[in-house]
Amino acid sequence: MAVTAMRIGELVLTGGAVGSPAEQVVGIAAALADQGAGLRDLCLLRAFYRVGDWEADALRAELAGVLSSASGIALTLVPVACAGVGGGGLSIEAAAVTAPRLATVGNGPFVQGLRQGRFLFLSGQSGAENASLAEESRSVMQALGQTLARLGAGFGDVVRMNRWYHAEGTKEAWEPSARATASFYTEPGPIATAISLPVALPEGRSIQIELMGMLGVDGRTLPKHHSWPEGLWDWPIHLPYKHGLACGGIGFVGGQVSLDADARVIDPDHLDRQGRRSLGCIDRGAAGVGRGGRTLHLGVYYEVPEGGLAGADPGAAALRDLGEGAAPAVLVGFANLSYPQMRVEIEAMVALDG
Repeated sequence: MAVTAMRIGELVLTGGAVGSPAEQVVGIAAALADQGAGLRDLCLLRAFYRVGDWEADALRAELAGVLSSASGIALTLVPVACAGVGGGGLSIEAAAVTAPRLATVGNGPFVQGLRQGRFLFLSGQSGAENASLAEESRSVMQALGQTLARLGAGFGDVVRMNRWYHAEGTKEAWEPSARATASFYTEPGPIATAISLPVALPEGRSIQIELMGMLGVDGRTLPKHHSWPEGLWDWPIHLPYKHGLACGGIGFVGGQVSLDADARVIDPDHLDRQGRRSLGCIDRGAAGVGRGGRTLHLGVYYEVPEGGLAGADPGAAALRDLGEGAAPAVLVGFANLSYPQMRVEIEAMVALDG
């Protein structure tokens, strides 16, 4: 299946590819070329790899070899239960910006962070060793803050935060980390998506956090508008993040789930119904910050039941529909999500009209 891509202004986003690293990079290059971009414009690679098929260091080295003509890319490697709906072992998505590079933190093919045109990309970073999840979360945020500062930015310029943590999908497991991370933002904050991992990260780390930001080319903070539609679900603890955020004509919608306003799962264990509800929440979150146009990208994170997803499962059919839709999408399976009986979480970026 060919890699799809969508462009808004200087930003180009691809969906998840399939195949070997070399095959996926070729597919990403072709998708970027269709949008008037190339590997030279790459800013972010996010690779989801199945545990047991790949080791993080080996995958990083292979990607570096395949991308020998490119450098200075933010890279996030995420261990998962499976990539795609068919139980694949690797899926890579990309973001490129057809504008001049303004700053880079780090050297070599993969770096801690970069600023290109109006966009900031910070690689998924882990924190202190031999620390609790909350302590490691705080350590990661301190390191990310230093990278942002070296790029001429701050946490107020972050529009999207993705957290992957190794812990059970329960409130008791993720709450201390969530509070530690949230303390670095002032309200209203960015959109946020957090997914629990089936295994620890390399070197036994328990969390990694990736950031995307926007900043004027003159270094000025860009205006943002936030959305919290009435009656939409809420976390069981107060956090500074918002469901929707608009900046520079782009709408960002954080991971949407099938919860009610009191954080109770709606349609427990029904992936297809939860998926429809999550997409409806995305529409509401985007509408709250402007009139939505094209969907630019979907990140679809679903729970893989024991024994895998059967082809006849309505949830599998719903996932395939998302993967084959017009919008670039990455579909990734995890052992569990943040709440028991939650089967899917979907984040999005949309083009805003006007």
